[in-house]
Amino acid sequence: MDALARFARRYLFADAAPLSPAERRRSALAALLGVLIFEGVLAVLPVAAETRRLLAPLGATSVILFTLPHSPLAQPWSVAGGLFLPALAGSLCGASGLPGWAAMGLAVAVSVWLMGRLRCIHPPGGAMALVMTLATLQGAPLAIGLAAAAWNILAILMAAVAVNNLFPGRRYPACTPPPAAPRVVRREAAGIRHPDLAAALAEMDGYLDVSEEELTDLFQRAARHAFQRHVLLTCGDILEPAPPCIEFATGLNDAWRLMSHHAAGALPVVDRARRVIGLLGLEDFLRHVTPDAGPRIGDNVRRLLRPTPASHSDKPEVAGQIMFTPAHGLVTVRSDDSIAVAARLLSQPGPQRLLPVTDAAGKLAGVITPTGLTAVLFQHGALDDLRDASPVA
Repeated sequence: MDALARFARRYLFADAAPLSPAERRRSALAALLGVLIFEGVLAVLPVAAETRRLLAPLGATSVILFTLPHSPLAQPWSVAGGLFLPALAGSLCGASGLPGWAAMGLAVAVSVWLMGRLRCIHPPGGAMALVMTLATLQGAPLAIGLAAAAWNILAILMAAVAVNNLFPGRRYPACTPPPAAPRVVRREAAGIRHPDLAAALAEMDGYLDVSEEELTDLFQRAARHAFQRHVLLTCGDILEPAPPCIEFATGLNDAWRLMSHHAAGALPVVDRARRVIGLLGLEDFLRHVTPDAGPRIGDNVRRLLRPTPASHSDKPEVAGQIMFTPAHGLVTVRSDDSIAVAARLLSQPGPQRLLPVTDAAGKLAGVITPTGLTAVLFQHGALDDLRDASPVA
């Protein structure tokens, strides 16, 4: 019995990714709504009744469209080409005068070749080829059969567009994102890109039912989880103690003096409860310094820093007036978060180059800088190399 179970696990059961309970519910509901819409569209088409009949292969197409809407097999060209070309091949093979068994085998073979050649692989196309071959062998007119296939394809695509876009997280068609504008790639930001995936897929010499966009996202997620599992440090383990706090009402001259004294490129701004409300960096000062043809830039900086003795001022006076506060909220991490979280946040493009670390109460506990994080990762990698090179007793 154990040998039979091992044989079944190894050879009979595919290691397919399971659908989550929520995705199973969404797929079942999408299939119900999609087939109802599909039948409704067929019922109201202004064409002859014999060309509005529902073809059985569209049931298999519905499984793909409403369960795997982001799959390459489910995209419009795969559905349209992967159903109509086999329908045409089946009709022609059925009318060729060959014996039934030969006509059906040839129809499926031709369909597979055409779908592979024209990049419209759609598994229900094999069933469509057989259905159309049998119908032609039984005397059905070729034109009516092809018209029925065309109307079925149109109806199922309309249903797929209407239903899949109702559910959050789904989009149909799953359009390929536009190519990014050419830019200089920093060494630390280099990773798997389109040419790498294309070369790897060419080496495999097979077909994967996953888009390159999803494959890239899957790899990045897996790499992040592997990094988090391998490097067990938390943000609290590597944070740098927070410098003297800057509050909203701290004068600009005092804030500048603190930044200069601590040689800090940016400092966190906190409220009275030591909750982080913003960041103050050198670029925030410079945004309010406007050079002109008269005074030198140093004079303009001193004018910005100098407190205004009057009760009203036409320039910023305190740190809170010039601090960086993004519209979507300041990004922070908790002290018990993995450093993988900090690495991901600091690697994202944007003006925030300092990561405040908060404790369980949400108060400022310290900061993480890109330089400090890089040093920790380098030291961790060097220690791993040293352990690997050490002789085992």
